[in-house]
Amino acid sequence: MSSVLYTMGVLTLGAFLVTLASGVVLAVGGVQWWHTSSFGGFMNSVHFWGVQAFFLFMAVHALFTFFVMGWRGGRGFTWVTGVLSFLLALVTAFTGFLMLTNWDSQYIAQQAKDAFNAMGIGAVWNVMDVGQQFTMHVVVTAGLLGFVVLVHLGLIRRRGVAPPPGQEHLEVADDASAHQGGHRSVSATGTSATGTSATGTSVTGTPEPAASGPALSGPAPREGSRT
Repeated sequence: MSSVLYTMGVLTLGAFLVTLASGVVLAVGGVQWWHTSSFGGFMNSVHFWGVQAFFLFMAVHALFTFFVMGWRGGRGFTWVTGVLSFLLALVTAFTGFLMLTNWDSQYIAQQAKDAFNAMGIGAVWNVMDVGQQFTMHVVVTAGLLGFVVLVHLGLIRRRGVAPPPGQEHLEVADDASAHQGGHRSVSATGTSATGTSATGTSVTGTPEPAASGPALSGPAPREGSRT
């Protein structure tokens, strides 16, 4: 595809890998260590800007695939996993904001606490508990997001990308339907071959006629003699 918009997906994946790698470094250091370490502050900045790039590229990618109807050609489940990835990314970003351990995260946690208590889930998901949010962000939400992204990539590798609207002739068929092996059968009257061409037209061979002409004859060998 010649359009630069088709690169938004791989740019989203690249930003996600940068965010994931920097997040692992931050998680190993523990809570709040980036406030007292210059290297921790640098990794925290890389993680933050990786998240910004991730959401920017993902939003453009989602809008582009929507307007070109990326679910065409049996790619409906690919589209569903992409939307699910976007929703999980929002939840992951929310738990990440709770992990900032500054005045911004404290304000977000207080507002979310009231909303979660109104929904009746405040006793299960306590956003004021830093340890619980650390586990939610690093293990639960990020783990689910990574799994869905892997499924999304696997479906893209299997089905390919959708061609632009009006260019459906560029669609690549599945290997199972594009290549069908033929078979040969041998009968008493000759050999026939049947198969399927690449265009789907059946090619059938005609039986070979039996050889005609006088039969070769000669004296029968006597018993016990060599011929």
